[in-house]
Amino acid sequence: MIQHNGFDVYRLRADDGLSRVEVVPELGAIVSSLQLPWEGTLREVLFQHPFFWEPHSERTRGGFPFLFPICGRLERDGVAGSYLYDGHVYQMKAHGFSLRMPWEVVEATESALTLRLRDTAATRLQYPFAFEVTLRFSMRCGAFFVEQEYANTGTDPLPYYAGFHPYYLTPPPGNGKDRTRIRYKAQSQLRYNARLTDVVGREAPPALPQCVTSPELHERLTEVAPGTDVELIYPDGMVLHTVAEGHEDPHLFPFVQLYTMNDCPFFCVEPWMGFPNALNTAKGCRWLRPGQKERGTLRVWTAGPDDREDGRA
Repeated sequence: MIQHNGFDVYRLRADDGLSRVEVVPELGAIVSSLQLPWEGTLREVLFQHPFFWEPHSERTRGGFPFLFPICGRLERDGVAGSYLYDGHVYQMKAHGFSLRMPWEVVEATESALTLRLRDTAATRLQYPFAFEVTLRFSMRCGAFFVEQEYANTGTDPLPYYAGFHPYYLTPPPGNGKDRTRIRYKAQSQLRYNARLTDVVGREAPPALPQCVTSPELHERLTEVAPGTDVELIYPDGMVLHTVAEGHEDPHLFPFVQLYTMNDCPFFCVEPWMGFPNALNTAKGCRWLRPGQKERGTLRVWTAGPDDREDGRA
C-alpha cells in the first residue's frame, strides 16, 4: 500500500511482473492506474481527469469506476435523478452511489485486493434495500480481473443493474486519437431520448470497426452477446481487450455503453447490466431474491493485432 494525495492506494502486481494496478478504496473502489504489458514494457491504459483526486468531487473522475446500484441516469415525471418504489419517490444521482462511497478492505495481498460495500443508513435513504457487493481485483498472467459477487441480504426482492466505466487512455486528439478504432460484434443499438434518461427504441448497430472519434459512437448503448470481446485498436498495433460475463448467468452484462469527449485523450467502453432509468420501468433490472447471490467476472488484457488470446489465467 502507498499514499497518494492523502489516500491509501493499494498497488497490486502480477506474480510474473507483467502487469500492475492501483485501487483506491476510499474513492468508490476506483482503479486509478492500470499498467499492462506491451512490447516488453508496462503501458498505462487509463486516463484521469485533472480533478481525479479531489476528495468530494461529484463528477466521474476518469480511471476505472464501478457503478452500483444503477448505470446511467434516472428521471420520473420530468424530475432528474428520481424513481418510484413502493409508493415513495427516491432520489439517486447518475451511476448510483458506489463510486462516491468508501469501501471496506476485506483482504489484501501483493497480487489481489478484496473490497466490500454494504447498505448503510445513508444508502437506504436513496435505495431502500439491503445488499452486499464484493469486488476482488487481481493481476494474473498479464491480465486484470475484477471478480464480483452481488448479494441480497434483506427480506425484499432486490433490483439493481451494475456496470463498469473505464476511461481508456488514447493518443491525444489530433495526434492519434482519430486513428484509434473500436471493434466488436454488436447485435443492436438502443436509441436514447434527448436527455439520455430513457430508451425509446431499437435500431441497427453502428458499423464496426470505426474510429473512436466518430460522432456515431458517442453516447451509444449497444446490445451484445454473452462473452463479447470489445477491442480498442491503437495506431501502434496494441489491442486492448475488455470482456464482462456472469457465472450463473453468462449474459449478466448484455450492454456496452460508448462515451468520449472530443477534446480529451480517452474513450470509454462500459459493460452494463441494464439501461438508464430501469428502476422506473422495472424492465432492464436484475432481480435477486432474499438470500440470493450472483457473480460476474470482468477481465482486461493487451495483445497484438494478430494475437487472439482470450486473457484467461
